[in-house]
Amino acid sequence: MRKGQVQPVSVILIIVISLGAIATVLPWANTMIQKRKDSKSVDDVFNFFISLDRSIREIAESGGEETISLKVPGRFTIYPETVTSPSNNSIIFVFESKISNVAEGDWVPLNNPNVNLTAVLSVDTPSVVFARAVDSSDNLDVYYRLWYRRLVDPVSNQGYWIVLNTTDNMVKETTTGFMRIQRIGSKQAQGLTITEINIIV
Repeated sequence: MRKGQVQPVSVILIIVISLGAIATVLPWANTMIQKRKDSKSVDDVFNFFISLDRSIREIAESGGEETISLKVPGRFTIYPETVTSPSNNSIIFVFESKISNVAEGDWVPLNNPNVNLTAVLSVDTPSVVFARAVDSSDNLDVYYRLWYRRLVDPVSNQGYWIVLNTTDNMVKETTTGFMRIQRIGSKQAQGLTITEINIIV
């Protein structure tokens, strides 16, 4: 090899090795960046559901209405209490992610271990926030669910229940991330104070 050829060959070798290193590192770096974004999305959705629950409870107690939004792409489904479904009286959100804060499988309660249909007034919360993850090819489908159940005082047998409605009491879906919460009113039935909350999407 002539002396004048050594320098161009060296430059070509350095470029080839550099491109090979970039090609090896780039998919790993993209995966790590996506996982970091998804980790933030998981945190954002969890915090949104805690805030959503707080807003519904405050409106149930004091009245008024509030519009809230979630910027994570996904699908909300509102299940009124009146529908025949295991998910009735719930708000469910599903989105795609590479990570989850719960293992794949069944619903996991995040804010209260007691998931009975009727819980104890002044001991348990009126709501339970759940999460679950389902394998979906390269990603996970991550679900969050906010569900309201009856709270009853075991001594007086008096209780309290937040009931979710939609405008026509049918299941509603939206991908906009926006919803409006408003109190319809309260009524008494079978020892329960039932407060109806309208969810508009």
